Amino acid sequence: MPLLGSELSAQSLYGTAFSVGLLAHLLVFRLGEWDGVPGRIAAFFAVVYAISTAASIYVLAEAYGGAPVVLMNASALFLTLLLGLFASMLIYRAGFHRLRPFPGPNLARISSIYAARMAMRRFKYFDEVDHLHKLYGDFVRIGTIASNKTMSNEYCANLPLPSKGPNHLSVAHPAAVRAVHSSSSRCLKGPWYNTQLPAVSLLTSRDPHEHARRRKTWDNGLSFKAIRTYEASIAKCTSQLINNIEASVGRSIDMSHHFTLYTFDVMGTLAFAKDFKMLESKELHPVFKFLHESMLSVVIFGHAMWFLTFLKNIPGLASPMKKLNAWADQQIEDQTRDKPDTPNVFSWLLRDYMVLPNPTSQDRINLQADASLIVVAGSDTTASTLTCLLFELAKHPDVYQKLQNEVDAHVSGSEELQNDSLIGMKYLQACIDESMRMHPIVPGGVQRHTPPQGLQVGDTFIPGDVIIQVPMHTVNYDERSFPQASQFIPERWISRPDLVRDDSCFTPFLTGKYSCPGKQLALLEIRQVICEIARRYHIDFSEPQTRACFPENIIDGFSLHCPKLELVFSSRSTH
Repeated sequence: MPLLGSELSAQSLYGTAFSVGLLAHLLVFRLGEWDGVPGRIAAFFAVVYAISTAASIYVLAEAYGGAPVVLMNASALFLTLLLGLFASMLIYRAGFHRLRPFPGPNLARISSIYAARMAMRRFKYFDEVDHLHKLYGDFVRIGTIASNKTMSNEYCANLPLPSKGPNHLSVAHPAAVRAVHSSSSRCLKGPWYNTQLPAVSLLTSRDPHEHARRRKTWDNGLSFKAIRTYEASIAKCTSQLINNIEASVGRSIDMSHHFTLYTFDVMGTLAFAKDFKMLESKELHPVFKFLHESMLSVVIFGHAMWFLTFLKNIPGLASPMKKLNAWADQQIEDQTRDKPDTPNVFSWLLRDYMVLPNPTSQDRINLQADASLIVVAGSDTTASTLTCLLFELAKHPDVYQKLQNEVDAHVSGSEELQNDSLIGMKYLQACIDESMRMHPIVPGGVQRHTPPQGLQVGDTFIPGDVIIQVPMHTVNYDERSFPQASQFIPERWISRPDLVRDDSCFTPFLTGKYSCPGKQLALLEIRQVICEIARRYHIDFSEPQTRACFPENIIDGFSLHCPKLELVFSSRSTH
């Protein structure tokens, strides 16, 4: 039987419970960032339910038919409260949210599950977003993010607290790149960057002051001066890669695999003073399995932060990330114990940590996160860029011939390739730029948080405290900025300026304060490898269908993950 008080009817009790749920959303959960603390929220409601139910049974059981009856009614009231909470969320997001003028799928207006589902579909999030922009235009509402101000993280303590329930917009307008990513932009990193918490790497640091401080250390380790000391080590790895290709002349070889071996060996030498001998063994290091599994889970559930947080706390499901962290921690221990004779990239980060007067456990965790970041940024991304570039060169033999002509003009015989001479090859750089335009390494773009005063993009005003993302794949294929955008035309960067109407849209390494610190090192590796291949070999696909299959099988794991690229090399000296 329903619980009826002397003054309150059952109807009014349920109405009150529903109203409390509604007010909880409007006055509490609509404000601020909550996706990062779902466990605390669930625990809070569980405690409220337990205490209120126990109190009701204690006080009312004798008068209202026993404990089971009171338990049933108390539970019904609690469910009514939750119903009011979720009903308020649904109605507000669908009909009254300040972003309601922006178009988008209906489900995307009310739940982040829509974006997570897009990321899971064929693991080609950037394709799904591109499709939405074709349907809805430059501004698309793609999800509802309650954001993530994690109170326990010292680096998030000074971030602005959203006060209007931020949502997630994808903006493909050409003016968005400059507005969101330029040095003058006041946009900050969005809640996606909390996916590694409690660890905070340079990449995931959201506090601009902390990021600037740590960025100086990275810049020291990746400066032009430092890179000169790395050239010999890179050349050694490049020579081993060429030896592997030479041993496979006339036969099919998977260059996606071999580029991964190459960039990991380079990363090991430059970052941790270790030769992992992957090119020699031709086997991937086990850490790559942990790396890719971790990145895929982050790119999928990073759109539903509350769910990702739950997953990370379930034993077994977070094991790939934990294994990657354990491996990174071992590299720190090894380099602390056996300091290299010549400083490497990680030496600068380790030195920065060692001079801290009283390093905290958080400082150690962050150093570990930076070690993991070196693996991703120093190997995986460069390997994908090399693979995509060689695919385009094999697909366009006329372009490859022009590149070979330039290489022949700049390099003679067995001359060792130096960075200074490589930088002077304009057509080579044009090929690299065009490949990176067509295959941006982070195709879905990165997440930013608009400043409180809002952001003007073209003729459209975006309110403040909104999560915004510029999909680089869509922007790079926009005919307004790049006529004949679907065609691989390196000349657009040198002799065909009419094919680049807005070069501000081309930011393969991003721009501004959050640009990639390893840009010059990555370009050195790419230039050296492609030049060594171009001056020695002709290339062709081992199977004709690779032309169509390769792009279709690329995976969006935040950064591009390339499928097999089976090529056949033939020596130029035999032609």
